[in-house]
Amino acid sequence: MKKYLQRVMMGGVGLGMLMSCTAESVSDDALSLNATTSTVPTQDLSMNDLAGTWNMYSMTSIGEGKTVDFDGDGNYTYNLLEETDCFDNMFFVFETNGDVLTEQARLYFDASGKFTCSTTGRYAATYQINGNELTVTFTVNGIAYTQSKTVSRYSENGKEYLKVTLTEAETDSAVYVADDPGNTVASDIKQIDMVYQRQ
Repeated sequence: MKKYLQRVMMGGVGLGMLMSCTAESVSDDALSLNATTSTVPTQDLSMNDLAGTWNMYSMTSIGEGKTVDFDGDGNYTYNLLEETDCFDNMFFVFETNGDVLTEQARLYFDASGKFTCSTTGRYAATYQINGNELTVTFTVNGIAYTQSKTVSRYSENGKEYLKVTLTEAETDSAVYVADDPGNTVASDIKQIDMVYQRQ
């Protein structure tokens, strides 16, 4: 999973984004073994639909046998947020003028596969939304990146969620995880579903 979790957020909506149902069922669905987006209807979105603050709600490894044990306690789970608090504070604040502010985190792996987490800070970026395709342009260490992902927005019981799915192929050029030596607790992850909740 080269650089997989490194890209997980900025790349995750660059993007990290979500789903609907009740807040309780969203959590249950997101943590289920076979969580999918197949029940999510396609929806055209506008900047007004995204405007506001979206905080990290769930991050789930998808696929049979793709559990992780980041904290080394012997308990493997699909819920990445149970395994590390690295991504807990990630958020996006979308403005209707195309600006977006985000806080991202990054995993670093040493040669033995052990990881440490570092908050990379807050980034000012720009975004566009076309239908349900969200494109975010941001700069990290002087290098500009543009990420486009299909996002889903859901609302139920007064809560709104955004969901984005990252596949392994989409993370190859990720900027959120230092190079994975291939023997880490994250190496076998093939897909991550990220969900943000509107505040």
